[in-house]
Amino acid sequence: MLNNKYLFKKAFTLIELLITISLIVVLVSILTAALSAARTAAQIAETQSRLTALKNATIRFKDDIGYYPAVLDSHRHWLQLPTFPTPTTGSPQQSYRYLAQSWYSITSPAEYLLAYGNQLEDGYGSYIDPEDSSSVLARSETPRFGFRHPGVDGVWQSTDPQEEGSAGSGLLKERRPSARGMLYGPYLETENDQMYGRVAFESSDPFALPQTDPVTGQVKVFYPGDPGYDASNPMVIVDTWGSPIRYYRALYPTSSDPTLPVSGIANVFPQNNNYDRPVLSDYFVLRPFSFEPDKVIDTTLPDFMSGVDVPTGDTSTSIELQAGQFAYFSAGPDQKQNNYIRSDYFGQPGNEGDEGTDEANADNIIEVGP
Repeated sequence: MLNNKYLFKKAFTLIELLITISLIVVLVSILTAALSAARTAAQIAETQSRLTALKNATIRFKDDIGYYPAVLDSHRHWLQLPTFPTPTTGSPQQSYRYLAQSWYSITSPAEYLLAYGNQLEDGYGSYIDPEDSSSVLARSETPRFGFRHPGVDGVWQSTDPQEEGSAGSGLLKERRPSARGMLYGPYLETENDQMYGRVAFESSDPFALPQTDPVTGQVKVFYPGDPGYDASNPMVIVDTWGSPIRYYRALYPTSSDPTLPVSGIANVFPQNNNYDRPVLSDYFVLRPFSFEPDKVIDTTLPDFMSGVDVPTGDTSTSIELQAGQFAYFSAGPDQKQNNYIRSDYFGQPGNEGDEGTDEANADNIIEVGP
């Protein structure tokens, strides 16, 4: 018969049990952190892969069409570049600096690289009769994506004069694509239906802003089956966190002399006294958060690190942005970005509170075109 003293010595004490539980908790925490880090790394790699695929698709688009895709707003309308300040325009540099930060598109990638529009929008697909759309809505494009040449203005003649003395506004409803001719695209392969979705708007106003996430500020994206999904809304291509990927472009030529003829985006003018051409460094969120030694240069436009109304700031940028022609952007794992300063270090504007250090741009993912 075993005595109680022997049994007591072989049992766990309360302290030993607590230590064992603590070790298990620590190991589980380490494992959870490792799995989270691995998942984030995989998401970053997948998003980088998507940006690279978008870059390659954009290059193929230019090889066929002759220019890079136009910049469209969230309703798929043509988005005109703000006038660069010159001695003849009277536009202050601060105004251009501020307005230029919003000159990017979340709808251009799907519009031009997938080309999902109907015949009235891009020249290919079903003809949607506005008086009796029910008879043709069930018909879809075969193959699923494709478009006719966007024309000299890049938006299917919607910026051309509609009648003598008037100029086209670039609206979707003013497009006049040809239903004949060579079929182009799609230029992008989509590995699954979660790579693209539809946006929804805050109201029925034709120029209403898209709905955004209250935490991250990113535009919300909806998929088939979601309560907010509407197949008639604009399509966007997303990163692995489900936010629309931004498309930036540097090659819209803008005339600083009103006596010079207006031209479409298919023509690219050299830098001279009559035409101003923006560079990718004009978009502060694209500038690197940090630089490798001897890899930093200065550009002409300072960011807003000293304030929106102050004409001085950080001019640091990279040769890649100075020479690049387009770029794709994702806000990265934290899904946040500061559009107005390059790097939000301690005490700089854009952080939360006077002592904020959120450094939102540190994990941005950017792919610059050639």
